[in-house]
Amino acid sequence: MDGNSVPPSPDPWLQRLQSLFANRLLNLSGLIVTLSVSGLGLLEYFLNDYPARWPVLTLVSALILLNLSLHFNDWWDRGLWRRRMLLALMAALTIALLFIPPSLSVWIIIFFVLSVVASMMFEPREWTLWIAAFAIISTAYFVTQYGWARGLYPAIIYAGAFYFFASFAKATADAQAAQQRSQQLYEELQAAHRQLQAYARRVEQLTIMEERGRLAREMHDTVGHRLTVSAVQLEAAQRLITQNPEKAAEMVATVREQILQALAELRETVAALRAPVEEDLSLPVSLERLVQQFREGTGIPVELVLDEALPDLDPRQRKAIYRAAQESLTNVQKHARAGRVWVRLEGREDQVRLEVEDDGVGPATPPAAGGFGLRGLRERAAQLGGAFHLEARPAGGARAVFSIPLRYNENAPEDQE
Repeated sequence: MDGNSVPPSPDPWLQRLQSLFANRLLNLSGLIVTLSVSGLGLLEYFLNDYPARWPVLTLVSALILLNLSLHFNDWWDRGLWRRRMLLALMAALTIALLFIPPSLSVWIIIFFVLSVVASMMFEPREWTLWIAAFAIISTAYFVTQYGWARGLYPAIIYAGAFYFFASFAKATADAQAAQQRSQQLYEELQAAHRQLQAYARRVEQLTIMEERGRLAREMHDTVGHRLTVSAVQLEAAQRLITQNPEKAAEMVATVREQILQALAELRETVAALRAPVEEDLSLPVSLERLVQQFREGTGIPVELVLDEALPDLDPRQRKAIYRAAQESLTNVQKHARAGRVWVRLEGREDQVRLEVEDDGVGPATPPAAGGFGLRGLRERAAQLGGAFHLEARPAGGARAVFSIPLRYNENAPEDQE
């Protein structure tokens, strides 16, 4: 696991399944309600042998076909007026069913379905007008059937219910759309994050290679040039030793000065090259390289876990942690006889903690003892105000823990390699 990676997203197939289920659920519910209401109404007409049963069957069939085409044919979605025409047709069929004798009130339930359809098809202002129209039609029906005194009460209840169901369906659809958009943005963020990581590593490597090339050119142009001049002068001095000893001695003195200057320039260059390339990289990248080298050199699987919120560290801290990981892996290779290794680096509010665990034979000495490498790690940690200890791992093997505070005495003496 890369310490700079974002957390993995949920299973995309599960997300698509949830999205499909949520989008289809409202459509399926509306279709089921329409079929149920149609079945109850037709049953009433045919059981009582009403004269209008066949016209009602025709109207119901047309209503169901329009409902099916709404859910399974996108022709109606290709224009605003097509959607308006569809909803108007379904409303007209419902009105016709509602006022055909004996004027069954069960058909009003279809307006619940049409209210939800309107909220899905149109902007809030328009679908509110559609619901108001359904409420007016329902009021007209109840007043016609029961009079103003008895009809106004259920009309108000139905009007409020139309708006409630439409608002609930719209809120559900908007929430699902927002979730899908969030998932899409999350996946785009992941892709951009991985790309930025790759670019950052590439830039680091190119920067280091460029610096190494610069130093190589400097060595060639300074040290190489001085040594070349010194070689030519020594050759000339060698020829003059017998003929003109004073001139030869003068030339040797000049060569000596050239060599001293070349040595000074060489020391500066070597000091810049002294640290390994991993110490010039960021800590996550250098640890990844170290672990990869260990895997390739030993064949032992290593799991590297880097804290995503790793705090900024100064060069001494980065170097100390890198050396601790390096020495711990070396000890695993030499002594542990391990089959698997875990390397974890985590940053807390006040300290950074490195753990290297293995499933090998465990520590052979008490924590206070140890070889030169372990003593060196304890001294390195102590110089930065931290601690190092080696302990037995509960599940078998050993655990090396190297922890240092984020703040320490910057005047403490540098450790000597």
